[in-house]
Amino acid sequence: MKFGEQTEGIEYPVRKGVYAVIFNEQKDKLAIVQLTRGPVFLPGGGLEENEFPEECLKREMLEETGHEVVVGPYIGNAQQVYRSSRNGPAINDGSFYLAAIGDKVQEPIEEDHHLKWLPVREAKERLFHEHHRWAVQEGLKSSGSK
Repeated sequence: MKFGEQTEGIEYPVRKGVYAVIFNEQKDKLAIVQLTRGPVFLPGGGLEENEFPEECLKREMLEETGHEVVVGPYIGNAQQVYRSSRNGPAINDGSFYLAAIGDKVQEPIEEDHHLKWLPVREAKERLFHEHHRWAVQEGLKSSGSK
C-alpha cells in the first residue's frame, strides 16, 4: 500500500520505520504521540542499521514515552510519500504491529514527544500520515473491532 504522490525528477530516499497500534482494552481509545509543536503520530520511528523491527519498536517506545511495549501481531506494511521541513522529500516505509503498552520504566528521552490517549475516531482524523490512519483501520479489523 502506498500513500502520497511523488514528483517526477525528485529523489525520495526511503526511511524504514516501525510503529505500534495500541488500543485500550475497550478498543475505543488509541495511544498516540503528540509533538509539542502539534503533529500526532503512532508511537515508533526509524529502524537503525542491523536492528530487528521488534527491537526498534521497544527502543522507540522507551525514547518517546518511557514505557515498555509488548509487541503483538504484525498488521502490515505501507509507504507514505512526504516532504519533511527538516529532511526534504522522503518515503516512509512503515511496518505496523498491534501492541500493548507496558510499565513506565523511565522518563522519555525525547522531551517534545507526549503520550496521549485519544478516541479512535479523533486519532484517525488527527494522525499526520495517511499510512498511520490505514494501519489503525487494519488494526481494528484484525482485533475484531470496526
